[in-house]
Amino acid sequence: MRPTGAKRLLSTCAALIALAIGATAVSSAQGQRGAQGRGGAAAQPPQRISVQVVTVKPEMIGTYQDLIKNELIPALKKAGVTYRWTWANGPMGQGFTFVGVQPVTSYAQYDQGNPMQKAIGADGVANYNAKLRPTIVSTHTYIDTLRADLSIQSNSTTPPSLAQVQTMQIAPGKGTDFTNIMTADYLPNYKKAGVKDFWTYAVNFGGPAGQIVTVRFLSKYAELDGPGLLQQAGLSPEAAAPINARRAAMATVIDNNVVRFVPELSFGSPNARPISH
Repeated sequence: MRPTGAKRLLSTCAALIALAIGATAVSSAQGQRGAQGRGGAAAQPPQRISVQVVTVKPEMIGTYQDLIKNELIPALKKAGVTYRWTWANGPMGQGFTFVGVQPVTSYAQYDQGNPMQKAIGADGVANYNAKLRPTIVSTHTYIDTLRADLSIQSNSTTPPSLAQVQTMQIAPGKGTDFTNIMTADYLPNYKKAGVKDFWTYAVNFGGPAGQIVTVRFLSKYAELDGPGLLQQAGLSPEAAAPINARRAAMATVIDNNVVRFVPELSFGSPNARPISH
């Protein structure tokens, strides 16, 4: 999901998709915090995610998966974490890579330490980490924020089978231009093409400012066959070419990948509604 090695797999997320909002190119979602919406109502808080990209030793894949399924997930649930989605590489991309995406309620949560400690205590976390470390080649964590204004959301709670994750680096000073071309040209045509979920994230921490991650949900690899989404929306190749050229002038694609959802290593949903008591 990211520019080098295993990091190229997803925000995200993605977490996507995933899958995510850099300070220079994408500040609007962050700027909503504390702002007032129409009619004086408070705007929604930023929807942030933690995207952990892990490369696992090939001979330790089974051990790693057992630890996530039998120890990490139960502890996160007990600690009150609402969801964790896990993705893995498919027939392309860095092999033996897993991407874990879970919510960031606020940065203050990191002042409270590992959420697992609430469930299993400090000794339990130490024991878990001692078993986990030998399975891992590398790990890198990003914090991304959803750009709702650059996203298409069905609000479905059902995770997709696959996600196409594209990472772009926005050129300095081109954040507004990127937003404009996405909202005027891409998103309307993506909707015409039948896209139900296209999530856009920007990187807050763990990567360069101005880096964008888009996550397009897929039901099968065959959806990648045929013309691009602009042409599926009815644009001719001649009409689509200048739109793509304008975006390419302001945003460099540095990675394009497809990841598969791993249901046995996942729980919950970012769109699930809390249960009323």
